[in-house]
Amino acid sequence: GDNTVTVTVTAADGETTATYTVTLTVPLGNNVELSTFTVNGVDVADGDSVDLEYGTTEVDYVVETVDPDATVDVVGGSDLQPGENSLVVTVTAADGETTATYTVTLNVLPNTDASLAVFAVNGNDVVDGDTVELEYGTTEVEVIATPTDEAGATIEISGGTDLVSGENTLTVTVTAADGETTATYTVTLMVAFNSDTSLSTFQVNGTDVADGDSVDLEYGTTEVD
Repeated sequence: GDNTVTVTVTAADGETTATYTVTLTVPLGNNVELSTFTVNGVDVADGDSVDLEYGTTEVDYVVETVDPDATVDVVGGSDLQPGENSLVVTVTAADGETTATYTVTLNVLPNTDASLAVFAVNGNDVVDGDTVELEYGTTEVEVIATPTDEAGATIEISGGTDLVSGENTLTVTVTAADGETTATYTVTLMVAFNSDTSLSTFQVNGTDVADGDSVDLEYGTTEVD
């Protein structure tokens, strides 16, 4: 900045004086380098990417400039969301004109949770490996499957319809938000077999008969229809 040099001359009479002033202008610094740049205690540089655990919402950063007269503006170290977030550090040199930007990508990893918060068949809670007994003639069931991570996980359900007597397999596959982690939950749907032993038609020689009836036949008859 500006510095003033002042020379004061006093004449031999001891009274007459003159003052001579010169302004010395020293240019302000243009250094925009960083002496320290860390994220969560780890050194980083412009263009780096830092992986963070799922659920991380902020990081602890330290930014220091080589020139103590430079100023720093930091944007993006908090309110982090899953996926890529930018941490941007802008340094303005002491001259007020020279600037530099340092950007680090904060990659918050997606959720790997593939668990179920709710799993019910026909209103009854079930878990992987359970068997559900169903009445004869049941052809489908109501399945409720809600992932713990409702916002990110996806669900695929198979085997809850077109049921037949005997064992049927109900499968729920959960894919976590990361697109890779999966979990499979299987329930056996046991549809009872028919226990009906009644007759819809019972005739002897064209005449309806019932259990316990007696039918009179002509002498010599050896068989009936």
